[in-house]
Amino acid sequence: MGVRAWGVKLTAVMISVWALLVTPAFAQDDVRWDDGAIAELSLALREVWTHGLSPDDYADPERLDTLSAGAERDLDADAAFLALAHDLAFGRIDPRTIEPDWTMSVRDQDLNAALHTALESGEIYERLQALAPQNPDYQALRQDLIVRTAFRAQRIRVPDGRILKRGDHGHDVDLLRARLVQEGVLDETGPVGLAFDRRLESAVMRFQARHNLASDGEVGATTFTELNVDPRHRIDQLRANLERWRWLPQDLGRRHIRVNIADYRLEAWREGELERVHETMIGKLYSSTPIFSENMQYVELNPYWHTPPGLGAYWLRVMRQNPAYALSQGYQLVDVSRGRVVSPYEADWVNGRYRIQQRPGPTNAMGQAKFIFPNRHNVYIHDTPHRELFANVRRDDSSGCVRVQNPIDLAWWVLSEEPDWDRPRIDQVIASGETRRVYLSERLPVHILYFTAVPDRFGAVRFIHDVYSRDALLIAALKGEVIASDEDATDLVSQTQLLEAEGLNAAPDVLPDMPHADALDMGSED
Repeated sequence: MGVRAWGVKLTAVMISVWALLVTPAFAQDDVRWDDGAIAELSLALREVWTHGLSPDDYADPERLDTLSAGAERDLDADAAFLALAHDLAFGRIDPRTIEPDWTMSVRDQDLNAALHTALESGEIYERLQALAPQNPDYQALRQDLIVRTAFRAQRIRVPDGRILKRGDHGHDVDLLRARLVQEGVLDETGPVGLAFDRRLESAVMRFQARHNLASDGEVGATTFTELNVDPRHRIDQLRANLERWRWLPQDLGRRHIRVNIADYRLEAWREGELERVHETMIGKLYSSTPIFSENMQYVELNPYWHTPPGLGAYWLRVMRQNPAYALSQGYQLVDVSRGRVVSPYEADWVNGRYRIQQRPGPTNAMGQAKFIFPNRHNVYIHDTPHRELFANVRRDDSSGCVRVQNPIDLAWWVLSEEPDWDRPRIDQVIASGETRRVYLSERLPVHILYFTAVPDRFGAVRFIHDVYSRDALLIAALKGEVIASDEDATDLVSQTQLLEAEGLNAAPDVLPDMPHADALDMGSED
């Protein structure tokens, strides 16, 4: 797998040729780039960095400003508009070059029409900005990027020589307190020499929760790493996550579900309002949950589990060697040729073809509900009998599917617009133990996403642990770096992790003046 910088350069060349082809049409309409339009285009080019894009990848606004009106300027301006419009609308990087499982649809956007409309209206700047994602999350990330780039305050480094906890004293505790003030989770540093008290412990726990770390109030290795991340890396993370937003459809759906893999979080949205949040579990690193969008078609209550090939082979061996145990766990032997459940004691183990399914019940791997949105990955959302694992901070426990906490509450929300499917009826079906499939009258978009920088409900940006180490490749691609091999990619991830943990030599180590005051995984069918 490799990120090819030439792919980005080729896009720029293609856009220049495109401009040559579309220019005659505009000439016939006598629509030209006047000085006002050039000024607006130059402003948009000067502000590309606010979208996490590099000015070096686009036309030089200073040069455009010096060109005289005429065919050369018109052609150059067309090419500059189309290049920027493409990257704002679709993203700078083709996601398939760094996300091999990417299957999300591309935005439907006619850039030729956008250029024509912009020139006719004279609203060059506004039309370009409108091509970028309008989602509030994108705008929050963009605002944070602007602030971090414009105000690069020196970040305080907290020495990691010992674990810090309540009752400790010392200069490192003073630095910790000052660092948390910088993070906005503590109001003031207090007097020098103040002990690590309950107030500081609470601030540490808030910081840990924001970064998906174990919120124990003690500052150990992982907390030190997040505290001491190089500010340049945070800017790179923002750029990467802005790019991820540009890969998505502009309209996510009137009613839709978003799963942020990295945040172990499912959100249910209706009419632009967040209505429900659920904790999730995701795939292990070797069976990582893919990024894609599909429409949910039905909900199955008290589902059967139809085992996938890998786990199915395991349970076939158990069924043959110890049928009593397999049956006690709710497993059934299905004759493939007849499509019927048969007794393992009467099976023709030499000539027969069988598969394994698990009937509904307390040990069923799907739990009490599963949510089906057919896709080539065979990944979906479902309950789990291992609900105790939701107490873990890191929850990459499944074989690729998304396990969801409180699935009956989610089913209630999904079915809320279906006639006669209120909460009492759902509870009644669950209590009966019988399998019931409920088809949706209106398909519900489900977006499985990956973001490592997200705004909280107050608009502040949280940086999340990059559980699948996907940031490094995207950051490198945005910088135009060539990743020639998987070995290079591994090296790049390692270097990025080193930058996160140790790239802080320029950070001050003095206190500035501040005012006083899992079990066996059976959870998916993929």
